[in-house]
Amino acid sequence: FTSDPQKLASQTEITSFEQAVQSSIQAKSSGPTTQEIEKLPKWEMNHSLNGKKEGSVQVFSKNGKAIAAQWSDVSQTWIEVGEVTGQPIDSTSSSGLGHGQGRHAGVINGVSYDFVFPIEIDTPSGEIQTLQIGYNNGENPFVTAQQFIDEHTLDQNYLSQIADYIRNRVGNEGNVPTIGLEDGTTTTPSSSTAEPMDYTPTVSSTKYQHLPMAGYKSFENGTDMKTLSKIASKITEFNSTILNNINLSSNEIDITLQNLCMTLSATNRYHASSISKSELDVIMKMIQHWSMEHVFPAFDIARLLVLHPDASSSSKIEFWNVVIGVALEKCNELNQQMDVGTGGGVHKVALPMLSFRLFANCIKGGKGSQTAVETNFASIIKCVDSFTPSGNKNIRLAASTVLLNTSSYLKSKKSMNNEETYNITEIPQLFLTVVSKILSLSSYETEAIVRTLVALGTVLLVDEVFVRKAKELMIASIAQSTASQHGSKAIEIGNEIQSILS
Repeated sequence: FTSDPQKLASQTEITSFEQAVQSSIQAKSSGPTTQEIEKLPKWEMNHSLNGKKEGSVQVFSKNGKAIAAQWSDVSQTWIEVGEVTGQPIDSTSSSGLGHGQGRHAGVINGVSYDFVFPIEIDTPSGEIQTLQIGYNNGENPFVTAQQFIDEHTLDQNYLSQIADYIRNRVGNEGNVPTIGLEDGTTTTPSSSTAEPMDYTPTVSSTKYQHLPMAGYKSFENGTDMKTLSKIASKITEFNSTILNNINLSSNEIDITLQNLCMTLSATNRYHASSISKSELDVIMKMIQHWSMEHVFPAFDIARLLVLHPDASSSSKIEFWNVVIGVALEKCNELNQQMDVGTGGGVHKVALPMLSFRLFANCIKGGKGSQTAVETNFASIIKCVDSFTPSGNKNIRLAASTVLLNTSSYLKSKKSMNNEETYNITEIPQLFLTVVSKILSLSSYETEAIVRTLVALGTVLLVDEVFVRKAKELMIASIAQSTASQHGSKAIEIGNEIQSILS
């Protein structure tokens, strides 16, 4: 800027500068672009990226949108808190003013803030308590909201609501930051220091519509208290017929098991709740000592338990190693005794079905359950193979889901580490043989076939070992033939598999 007429910029330069300023303002107001969102880490793989400290905020890509998540040190998980939008533009903006100089400025406990807003809270007595929250331009509204929750010991569920309230109120007075990686950062997603994950196939650079599988499918139904109570009732019923030395005590039934069910039902509190050793011991006691006829409700609890962040954390590897090992033993024992799906007891269907659902959920779970699954991959695939002819559709769907999640896990580990996480000489042959068998059976429903096809396509993008083995088994023709009988989506996936193998 100058007062010397000879140094003034030309009208063309001034116009160009003004246009550049407006473009910059518009970019900030519109939020992250599609290209910026594509560069973000995928939400489906959030388990592989740890936060630097409690309350750290990371932006992820989810369903084509940028979403913010907050790191919890307690549960070792990311908690989704909201969608990332642009910065509101308002003629009354207070940017440029110092702390405490805006229209909504104020002081709380001797600290000056650009904004001070009232928040009304319902108290247990039924009265309304009015609290004050302070916010400064450039701060992260989610971090401010979390600090407010911690200070006043409020329910964690208020986080998103309070953060949105701050953003809406500040939008009428000043700038709202775009959420970045660290506390207080006001950066666009493209300037984040987090390295985006590479999802480019190692075998082919072609991008496919359905491949590879991103994230995991899970069996989460049953976390409501009504269903959990039914499972607990079945355990209580069976417990009355179990020998005294291996049955559950009244305290284990009435207190420990009930507390576990209450914790599992409160899914919105998973980030803050934990699973006690006594609760794990109750599940382990049933799984290790109860017979095939009685143990399946324990596996039902276990397949929900593994979705709790604390229960599946890295410190629980040995627990899940034992659980998975016993499930495999009992399924193999059952398979040797009789054909699956025939009469003679509920457990003949429930045991393999719930074991497979457990395996699938373990792959989606935390590092503890994932490591346990990875150790048992070969045995799990062999177990799935032995039950592929099942006459029960729930077993068939669970079996295909185990294959689907296994493929996604192998692909994600390969993409991140660029190294195999499986036995090169065994897993490809086992995996592709089971896939080929399922695709050759006419009994599988469309959803199970689609999951199996996606599993096949995903492992083919892991490395050339799977591709060579698939060609040896001539699996491309089997896949296309089966896909043609299960609708347009299956046909499209079959064509993509053919493209990879051609």
